[in-house]
Amino acid sequence: MAVVDVKLEKLSEVSMRDFSAFGRIIGRDEDTEEGKYELHPVDAKAAVENSMIKAYWDLIPFEPTKDDRFSMGMLFVYPKPIGEILNWTEVHYETLEFFFPLGGKQFIFVLAPKLKIPEAEKTRAFLIGPNEGVLLNKGTWHYPPFAIDGPTPVLMPRYGKLGEITGDVTEAYGKKWETPVGNRYFKGQLHALKTDYYGEGYGGEYKIRIIL
Repeated sequence: MAVVDVKLEKLSEVSMRDFSAFGRIIGRDEDTEEGKYELHPVDAKAAVENSMIKAYWDLIPFEPTKDDRFSMGMLFVYPKPIGEILNWTEVHYETLEFFFPLGGKQFIFVLAPKLKIPEAEKTRAFLIGPNEGVLLNKGTWHYPPFAIDGPTPVLMPRYGKLGEITGDVTEAYGKKWETPVGNRYFKGQLHALKTDYYGEGYGGEYKIRIIL
């Protein structure tokens, strides 16, 4: 497979509707966007607006379930040379992930839309921050975020079917999952169990190179 060149885009220049193929932009004035679409089910108007605050409540009114859990995570991401070939990607089918850069910094996210197999030709790369973050939709393929001048702190809440690792095999949601402790899994921590990988080392070919 030939390497696919993907031009880096500034998230600030991308509309929320355009980004909805991957998730939702968080931190933008909701008055700038209209309509209802993926992860934008409410054409939101400010619930409170005065000299002290402008507030939107329930931008995404999630339905309560007995299975979904919330987890607050923290990343410190490091730089990767622009132009280095990225040859794998991952997906979480039952978990929403939020990514908010802190400290006025930015990070790069390489994303492919929800498909059974990620398509390099439909992959896009976004420069995210410093004033906005993103919510990745369930099923969005993504390479781990990396910094442009790291280390960069990134707040990462998660919501969905997160299983608590109990050993090399974890029973959750009516199924047994292989969770070898000490690799990506750590006993007692929550993990997005329904996760797949694609590319070098995981079967299939997926080769991306970011260009400016």
